[in-house]
Amino acid sequence: QDKALLELLKNNPTLKELANVSSTLKEFQNLLKSDKDPLTEKLKELITKSLSDIKTIDDKSLKTKLQNSGIFLEAKLKDSTILKDVFSNDLKAVLQKTHEALASSTHPLKNDLVQHMDKLSLQIDYYQLLSHLANASAIYLPYSFDALEDANVTIKNAKNSKFFCDIELKLKEYGELKLRLGLFEKNNLNIDVVCQSQELKNLLKENISELKQQLFKVNIYPKDIRFLDDKKDDTYYEDKQDIELGFEVKV
Repeated sequence: QDKALLELLKNNPTLKELANVSSTLKEFQNLLKSDKDPLTEKLKELITKSLSDIKTIDDKSLKTKLQNSGIFLEAKLKDSTILKDVFSNDLKAVLQKTHEALASSTHPLKNDLVQHMDKLSLQIDYYQLLSHLANASAIYLPYSFDALEDANVTIKNAKNSKFFCDIELKLKEYGELKLRLGLFEKNNLNIDVVCQSQELKNLLKENISELKQQLFKVNIYPKDIRFLDDKKDDTYYEDKQDIELGFEVKV
């Protein structure tokens, strides 16, 4: 039953639209820009922090975003000494608090704000339900990238300290790009690439040497980089019994 519900969440067009948090955050940010009411100050601050350009991504900020979401946030909640700090910086908690405050106010943008808050709260609920049904952690990382329509990253670990990462991108200009990364022996990496666009495939091939250099800098050694035509190629998952549950990230 959980599996059927999970497939429904992932594949139903209406429900899938809930995964598009970027547009909701940007619309909300534009609405709040001109608002000077103290009621929405904390909400405005959190939403501004949430929207980061992909060009500014670094390991420290990414780690912080991960630590403040999903199962990592739940681990923090077990520590009662930091509950106040956690809830003061948790988007869902601040949404609820602001919603309650607006209920008895005469704010001129009250109806628009409530509508945006309801939608964003529903989207957060969507990810929490997705996490529950998948027995994993499905989280949203709000990085904006102009060339990107949609992205999904699934991380799984297998026996013998092997890890797999599927990256599925939908690019505005080049269509679908799928990558499967297999990490083994701590720092050896295999990469499978499937491109919908021949032009993009050529561009990637031209820049393989730069990719390898960047990986070498962080002590990751690319052993095999393959460009596949058949996106159903599952050579890294030959023994499905070895794959354990992981977590899914929406970008």
